[in-house]
Amino acid sequence: MRLLIVSPWFPYPPDNGSRLRAWHLIERLAQKHEVRLIVGRQEDACSGEIPLKIPTIAVPWLWHQPGATGKAGALRALLSATPRSILETPNPAFVEAIARELALKPDVVLAMELGSDAYLPEQLPCPVVLDQVEISGLEQAWRQATTPRERATRWLTYTKGKSYWSRRLRRYHGLTAVSVAEARAVEALVGKPVTIVPNGVATKEYSPLDKPTGVPGRLLYNGALSYGPNRDAVLWFVEAILPKITERIPEAHLVVTGKADAAPEALRQHPQVVLTGFVPQLQPVLADAQVCVVPLRAGGGTRLKILEAWAAGLPVVATTIGAAGLDRSREGEHLLVADTPTRFAQQTAVLLRDSEKRRAVAQSARTLAETHYDWDAIVLKLEECLQQQKS
Repeated sequence: MRLLIVSPWFPYPPDNGSRLRAWHLIERLAQKHEVRLIVGRQEDACSGEIPLKIPTIAVPWLWHQPGATGKAGALRALLSATPRSILETPNPAFVEAIARELALKPDVVLAMELGSDAYLPEQLPCPVVLDQVEISGLEQAWRQATTPRERATRWLTYTKGKSYWSRRLRRYHGLTAVSVAEARAVEALVGKPVTIVPNGVATKEYSPLDKPTGVPGRLLYNGALSYGPNRDAVLWFVEAILPKITERIPEAHLVVTGKADAAPEALRQHPQVVLTGFVPQLQPVLADAQVCVVPLRAGGGTRLKILEAWAAGLPVVATTIGAAGLDRSREGEHLLVADTPTRFAQQTAVLLRDSEKRRAVAQSARTLAETHYDWDAIVLKLEECLQQQKS
């Protein structure tokens, strides 16, 4: 199959969720098919290279800068049917690169994430599958707004986005989503079936049988604090949950991996918090921890941090939002779920105190990761979707 892949994210190194998905899917598809690649190049990847021998075009990626066009731009965006984040992010070089590659007449185009949509031609000349469609976050953000002004602004963003994407998504030959809930939301919006292609983990890269008992009391959160939901999760955990854990287990402490440039001073100075910054190899950090905590209160998709913990034999405590999208998991068997500070602290303390409980939950989760969330199995689902659309 002659496959053109369009990715807004530069996929290497795979150091965040979007890059991880892009990298693992591209790498595996390139092993079986004739792949050509167009990728956005972010500033932090300006000197990077993709270690795959496939034709690649890298185009500077232009992020939306809120308020960059001033009051006049805000008024134009308000009156437009196109969301402002799209209206104010033109990228002619990306459009031109896609047009040149489409002239080569690929069998199928795989466009990764909604961020690809604005740069594809209005009339698609060949079958295009849009991967990892996520629209539920707009409604979630609106419903979680805490002030009248914020609620009104987010409601406008939600209603405009819903109308815009209901039109745009209908033009695609195939759509994928990472979870049942997200697939149902997209199906309700566009009235066409959506293929579930979940997020995954390369289980062979982890050796859970060799995992030591971990540093006593060590809790792990893997996520860059430059991302708002990650920052909120860590602050909530440290302020509302960690003190309740240390009442029971004084040696409990939290290690946060990922970029920490945006970390508040309160986290930097906290005696029971360690900010590692970006860690190129996560496996040693996972091996040192006893429990992975995912106290997310916002955000969409499937938590790759949970899948990585499962693959490494590390038990997980998560909020309902943190565990969202893991459709095959069962609470109490593959992970523990809690949504209040008291309950979250209790569940975490149980795992810290009970090594047999930790081991049982971790083993069940590892098995689930191997059978249903390994990238080798997941790419087969995506291949089937692409083959069905092949021209």
